[in-house]
Amino acid sequence: MGVRVDVVAGTSMGSVVGGLYSMGFPIDSVESIIRAADWSALIGDAVARDRRFLAQRRFDERAILSVPLRDLSVSIPTGAIVGSNIIRLLEAATWEAAGVRRFDELPRPFVAVATDLETGEAVALRGGVLSEALRASTGIPGVIEPLIIEGRLLVDGALSRNLPAADARELGADFVICSDVSDPLDSAEDLESLLDVFSQVTSLSMLAANTEQRQLCDVLIRPDVDGISPLAFDAVADWVMRGDTAVAPHEAALRELAAAAPSSGQLPRPTDFFADSVRIAGIVIAGSQDLRVTRLVRAELELEEGDRVDRVGMESRLGDLDATGLFRLVRYRLDGAATDAVLTVTVEERPRDRLGVGLRYDDEWRAALLFTATLHNVLTYGSVTRFDLRVGEETRIGATLARRRGVTGRLGTSFAVYWNQGELDLPPLLGGRTGVELTTATLSFGLAATRSTALSFEVGAERAAYGMDAPDILLLSGAAVLHHETLDRIDFPRSGADITSRFEWGGTDITGDERFTHTMVDARFFVPLHSRVTLDLGAWVGYQSGGDLPPHRRFFLGGAHPSAVFATTHATFQGLPQQEHSGTAVQVARVGLRWRVGGNSFLRTGTDVGGVRDAWQFPMERPMTAWALSAGTGTLVGPIEVDLAKVWGDRHDPRLSVSVGRRF
Repeated sequence: MGVRVDVVAGTSMGSVVGGLYSMGFPIDSVESIIRAADWSALIGDAVARDRRFLAQRRFDERAILSVPLRDLSVSIPTGAIVGSNIIRLLEAATWEAAGVRRFDELPRPFVAVATDLETGEAVALRGGVLSEALRASTGIPGVIEPLIIEGRLLVDGALSRNLPAADARELGADFVICSDVSDPLDSAEDLESLLDVFSQVTSLSMLAANTEQRQLCDVLIRPDVDGISPLAFDAVADWVMRGDTAVAPHEAALRELAAAAPSSGQLPRPTDFFADSVRIAGIVIAGSQDLRVTRLVRAELELEEGDRVDRVGMESRLGDLDATGLFRLVRYRLDGAATDAVLTVTVEERPRDRLGVGLRYDDEWRAALLFTATLHNVLTYGSVTRFDLRVGEETRIGATLARRRGVTGRLGTSFAVYWNQGELDLPPLLGGRTGVELTTATLSFGLAATRSTALSFEVGAERAAYGMDAPDILLLSGAAVLHHETLDRIDFPRSGADITSRFEWGGTDITGDERFTHTMVDARFFVPLHSRVTLDLGAWVGYQSGGDLPPHRRFFLGGAHPSAVFATTHATFQGLPQQEHSGTAVQVARVGLRWRVGGNSFLRTGTDVGGVRDAWQFPMERPMTAWALSAGTGTLVGPIEVDLAKVWGDRHDPRLSVSVGRRF
């Protein structure tokens, strides 16, 4: 409406909006920054998938619940999240003002209000690092951990002064326009749940301060906040609409004010604002006296004095430090002006040790529970040790020791040992034995050349107990396994590839002088065709040779859900019962279209074509063809999927299959 805004005071999310506006951003740009943010990722400490090594993200993403560990004991954090992703966003957004230490030197003088958690006092942050001030002011108690600034433990300013009218007056404002989004008090009839009561208690605690601050407002704007959660960060359009509507009754007063003190147009850019990139005049690592920490941080930064860096480069480098899992929080400051600055990186040492729990059910392999633990620095600094226990019809126990990048360089290394147990039913042509028990023990050495590619070499032993009068079989083998995965997300991916290839050479005590080879490739590709439509393509190809191949190591085809123990020999095929066919050569091609029908729910239609034979044929003669219709949705316990499939010309009725949770 043309009002000239001279100073700005903000609390909580108001400090973020106000801080960016004070830097000189047009309000449309402020809205764009907030609208473009991925709030589902920001309200969490998860490191972006493409920043983590493949084994790391595959291990972590299976758990539906994880809790922090400290000294091998479950610890209760001071907030649900540390806020590492939020500080990354604020650092990037305030890059130009990263060298400003007094907020009254911004194009519009600014103050952010936080609360001292120890005393309950309002803390007016008028200087320091702008991104840290905004982060402290938005530290919702119980949701985001408090931030320590100059020895004070700071949380959301809403606890002490949700409407900072007095702070605007102290900055010199003669006329104060207030935007108050405090929740109104509910009537007794509306207090029907624990959440309602908690919200009412919070509103009551802020009532006295809000009433006092409202008296200092010349124009008090009260947007309607009924029916929208204060944590609905992604509902930007709704918030903006409610704000526009709430301003309308005050239009006459605001236009009168604009006429009396017209705006002078765009604010000048301060001379001490940083350019798009700055030259690093020096590097300081703070927060630890451990030389190993200093070396690791400098290795991850990959910066030397004299190098230039921009906001994207800094965000990427700090993201790499977050990905090590060795620090609770990493933040930085730039001291300088215009084109040169000293970089100070502050790390808070607390390895992100976690205990995780996973849940899985499908109607083929039944229910399974997963327990995981991730421990850092157990054997050597920078190492990560993972323990894995799967309990169900298929059992898996394992441990992995990995050396992290930044300590041993970009090439990651790992050692793993696993023990598996499962049962399978052999078809009549293979003896028709049911409940053949298989146990395996595997030792592997792995190399992670990039974040998306890993190569491992395995040495393993298997024991198969066929029961009845059949002797047990002992199998020894070695294998090379190559994994490549670039999926954008683990549940219902929209883009990327997931490829596993394996070559195995081994023998058994069946004949003693024969050997066998085993080669398989399992690949899936996801191509976005539209914001709501994804094309998925896949292939499962395998070939075995040699006279020493035991029956249980042949390829089996059928079922909608992959096995945890028989993943290298069991190819799924929609519409077929589990393990319906077997052979030494398998070829399956898949194609499907998935539509997002709203939120995180999907519909898919797809086709599987292929079969399994005792001799390699390409192209395969008379392959089977199956159609499938699927529906799925994301939930707190992982994806829930329902599949209906039928093989053309097959005697079986259409098969209905259900699964809950992520595969592990």
